[in-house]
Amino acid sequence: MTQKFPMRIAALPAMLLATIVCAAPAFGQTNAHSSPEDRQRFVSIVQSLERAPLNPSLQDDRKWAIQWLIDAPDVSVTACLDPLGGVSRESYAHTPEIIGQYTIAMAAFIIENPGKANDPDAQQLAGVEGALNAYRSMRTAQPAKESPALEKLLGLRSRNELPGFVRKAYLRCLAKGAKEPYAP
Repeated sequence: MTQKFPMRIAALPAMLLATIVCAAPAFGQTNAHSSPEDRQRFVSIVQSLERAPLNPSLQDDRKWAIQWLIDAPDVSVTACLDPLGGVSRESYAHTPEIIGQYTIAMAAFIIENPGKANDPDAQQLAGVEGALNAYRSMRTAQPAKESPALEKLLGLRSRNELPGFVRKAYLRCLAKGAKEPYAP
């Protein structure tokens, strides 16, 4: 399944949010640019959330980062949940945070590596790596809460097989009918 910005914010029902978020790129087709200060803040928040994704003091920052990504006129990602190895189909307690981290980690990657703005393979891998980093931090804080899908991805990463898995999963996702990312 491919979705633009698959965030779950408690204040909005999922369908309303999906409608708002999926419509956002259609309205944001301008030559405007986000400010360097906002980009720097965004990347800093993404890094903080990888280190402490369950820290309650970062909730407002997470909401800001998600909203910034939705509104940013010059940073766009395509989120396909297949590279996350099925975590969205599990009853893992922190699935929304993992999906959110995956998505914002891709955007941070684009900001830090502008030459890769049109490299969906690198972006998808950066998103999964960001999600796995956040997951490891979650496991440190809450060792009893485990995701079999994310544990499998950690195993793939330890065997240097994660890039191949992510690429194949993303291609499967695209084959399901998703349009090519970054299409005008």
